[in-house]
Amino acid sequence: MADQVLERMPGRVRFALAGVWGQAVVNFFAGGSLLSELDSRLAHGRHVAEPGLVRGLAYFSMAVAVLLAVVGVCARKRFGWVWTVIVLVEMVAVVSTMVGLYCVWMGLIAVSQSALLIGLALPLAIGGALITGRGQDWFSR
Repeated sequence: MADQVLERMPGRVRFALAGVWGQAVVNFFAGGSLLSELDSRLAHGRHVAEPGLVRGLAYFSMAVAVLLAVVGVCARKRFGWVWTVIVLVEMVAVVSTMVGLYCVWMGLIAVSQSALLIGLALPLAIGGALITGRGQDWFSR
């Protein structure tokens, strides 16, 4: 019987998974906060322009949080689909942040540019850590 050698997870992959767990926590609480704020405004008779859209975005944020948590749990098993899901989620995060930056620069929304830049740096770092050879190799065995 062949001895199985347990490999240590590369540091870049550990960094990426820590970022994924961080994103999961932040997305879950952001979605919950958005729902709480929406319900509070509606309960007190305050006007909300698109409550359905806000509620949908909050539920989407919470669904992404659950997906990231599942991916974080399954990453130790080295499933190939985990790598794909993380890279796709990070690509969506980068694109949505770029749209947010464009909207800020055009004056359409009032959000801190520095917060958006931090929100852009994390997905780029996570994606960059996983796209490297070691990141792909970890999930391809």
